Amino acid sequence: MSDENKWSHLKSDPNDGFKVFDKKAREKFHELPTEKKAKSLAAKTFILFPFELKYNQDKSFEEKEQETLDMIVNHLKTHKRAYVATSFGMDSVVMMDLVIRGAKIANVPIPDMWLNDTLNTFKEEKAYWKEMIEYFGIEKQFKIFTPPKDEDGKQITVWTIAKKYGHLPSFRTIRRDRKTNKILTKEDIGGSGGGTPECCDILKKKSLKKHLKELPKDERYDLVFIGTRAEESHMRAMSILQRCRTYINKTKFPYPIRTVTPLGYWRMTDTYEYYARYNIPKNPAYTAHNMDRMGCASCPAHKNWEIRLAKDPTTEGFGMLKMNLKILRDTEQAGTERKGRLNESIITLEKYIMNKKSQTEMPEQNRTKLIAILKEFKNYSTLEDFT
Repeated sequence: MSDENKWSHLKSDPNDGFKVFDKKAREKFHELPTEKKAKSLAAKTFILFPFELKYNQDKSFEEKEQETLDMIVNHLKTHKRAYVATSFGMDSVVMMDLVIRGAKIANVPIPDMWLNDTLNTFKEEKAYWKEMIEYFGIEKQFKIFTPPKDEDGKQITVWTIAKKYGHLPSFRTIRRDRKTNKILTKEDIGGSGGGTPECCDILKKKSLKKHLKELPKDERYDLVFIGTRAEESHMRAMSILQRCRTYINKTKFPYPIRTVTPLGYWRMTDTYEYYARYNIPKNPAYTAHNMDRMGCASCPAHKNWEIRLAKDPTTEGFGMLKMNLKILRDTEQAGTERKGRLNESIITLEKYIMNKKSQTEMPEQNRTKLIAILKEFKNYSTLEDFT
């Protein structure tokens, strides 16, 4: 086995027959000076190198579209039962359209399309779901999974979960403080301690896992398409470097299922281009709530969630912002949330409102509401006062 592949067994097999490598990209990588490729070669879990990822991302839209379609067709022809995981965000819709096209080329039935409804959505989204189900003609293939209820029969929501676990969710995974280099504990990190937030597991995954587990063996799915891109986050880029865009997932499902992310090399500009070329209706929630990506409406797990909700020109965003800040205040006071997390959110909002950029992004009525929120919550401080 070559040096570049000897550690591949840690994540997946690069020669499993489904992974697609651009030989020209690999050749160009090895032509680089030793000092420029040494760090990549030292990363023992890499199957694909960062140079190759960027090489593929820099290809033309036409190249990426055709290669992606070919990849989808290849998987559909060689697996028995597939489904597409969708959020009806822009990338998900592109994924759905490509898989439908691929199914026609492969001469196989259109795979099922599944949506996890966390109940934490904007009203425009639900109307769009119905529109796109009709647009794709997938009434028979479409299934919505909703969150479970608690032992008393009451609906579990993001708010009840935050109350039960005593904190807001957080994906923060920094294990060392950047200033002091101190190793951070779960209590230092706060929220979900850097792990998968409880709300994601309960609201999104629990019902799906239950459904998959209850399926008879002869009805099990062996393939799932997910419309994520490496460009979206460091974590998603690392996943492609370590496993490429297709791999056997042995941990997130009741049984092993091949997971495929055909859009892994796409940039957001490619997604926009696809919408324009094929005249696909866009989810109105993007414009209505002045946001860049789809997800749980009130989600405070990602960086700058405060600004996203503050920019929402509707009352929904501000209501969610205020609720999140209230939970932070109450849970910090109860000692179940990391001290100082509320103040960090207040600082984020203050810096934003003082930035000239906010004056063009935020309507004046929003600025007035935000100032009122800051005045209400600024009195509570676990850090030194700030200006």
